[in-house]
Amino acid sequence: MTVTHPKGNAEYINRLNKIKVLNLIRESDKISRAEIVKTTGLSAPTVTRIVDSLINVEKLAVQVGVGESKGGRPPVIVKFNGADGYVIGIDWGRTHIYGVLSNLNGEILVKKDIATDAADDFDKDLAIVVTLVETLIAKSGVSLDNIYGIGLAASGFINRHSGIVEYSPNFNWKNVDIKKPLVDRFKVPVIVDNVSRVMAQGELLYGVGENCKDFIFVNVGYGIGSGVIINGQPFYGFDGLAGEIGHNRIIGSVAAGKVCNCGKLDCLECYSSGRGISATAQEQIQFYSDSSLAKYDTIDTQIIAEEAANDDSFCKEIMSQAAEYLGIAIASMANVFNPEAIVLGGKVMRKDGFYTEKVKRVFQRETLQQSNRKIKITESVLKDEAAVLGAVSLVLQEVLNFREPQ
Repeated sequence: MTVTHPKGNAEYINRLNKIKVLNLIRESDKISRAEIVKTTGLSAPTVTRIVDSLINVEKLAVQVGVGESKGGRPPVIVKFNGADGYVIGIDWGRTHIYGVLSNLNGEILVKKDIATDAADDFDKDLAIVVTLVETLIAKSGVSLDNIYGIGLAASGFINRHSGIVEYSPNFNWKNVDIKKPLVDRFKVPVIVDNVSRVMAQGELLYGVGENCKDFIFVNVGYGIGSGVIINGQPFYGFDGLAGEIGHNRIIGSVAAGKVCNCGKLDCLECYSSGRGISATAQEQIQFYSDSSLAKYDTIDTQIIAEEAANDDSFCKEIMSQAAEYLGIAIASMANVFNPEAIVLGGKVMRKDGFYTEKVKRVFQRETLQQSNRKIKITESVLKDEAAVLGAVSLVLQEVLNFREPQ
């Protein structure tokens, strides 16, 4: 039996050529077919066929005029048609669900954020997501026929092929199907992925990825996760669970026997996440009656960060210990993957400058450093937009690479 290598397949080669041409058109303000031929090295007939298809079939390019003739037929000028196609991105968080509708240029046209009660009620939150999508479509005035798909970021161990959340410690979900109800309701492709990996893809498309294609995005919020980008592509691992840094046992301390939401003991999330930091404070406040935290009925990470900034020694100690564990864990990842950069994101990183700076110091102390090599560690510029922009990019990348979103 003869096996045909995919790279020898005409359809595969045509797709690669089409991606090359589309990316060139998208990166150029306007460009002629002749310039495409010269830049890509493809033949004129091939470029003509591809451009005609992009204009008339995929609707991803549009002719915008003709250039000045230099003795022959005047050149046809084309540009990327990103204004007539749309993508919806959803950040399904524990305490809020945030959605945007964007065109293919990545320009956000409508956005809406809805607070939730963190009650672990999947069906209730799903109804909110459906209403949110309906609201985005109605406010934008866009036809559902012009929406290429919905990208969705959620916390948990997600089967990226089926869209099923096999387990989410933060939501207490087991084997819930996010994808099918949305496909059934809106009749458009839906792509679901882990929120930390989605945030990394948002950073790749809209943030540090402009100058860096190998980095690790570390998301520190209610839980802790990471997304690994290698050579401009997300790294999933064998079955899609790569990047679960929050569910590794802490390094560098005597175990305290804390039970993580995932069922294991002494995971990084138990100490360095928003949930872990506030839980530690609540457990120990009885021994620190002189702390400013004693005056609060309820304690959360925001309050702890504020009091640490006010020089409360108990709060500073909690934040410092959490940062120590996190810095060591991130350094361990960096030593394994050898990225160009580490990007810190998530709500906890934005709440306390002391925490973030301590993480950076520990990271520099623990990573392998050489005179000609220094891994950059920086903060995300996307802030609260990272997950939702990453969700947009889930669909956008499928469109730009001529893969049919499933």
